[in-house]
Amino acid sequence: MKTITEIKNSKVPFVIIDKRLNKLDEEILFPKKVEKAKQVFTKLGLPKK
Repeated sequence: MKTITEIKNSKVPFVIIDKRLNKLDEEILFPKKVEKAKQVFTKLGLPKK
């Protein structure tokens, strides 16, 4: 683990991800929007580069 002074002097952002967010991995948060997006992708396909 880095010391506080090493973290403050670092150019890289220091981010801690909350472990409680893992419970949302399998849950669909916006089912209506997901369904609409699936319909659009089947109708139009993926965007081309």
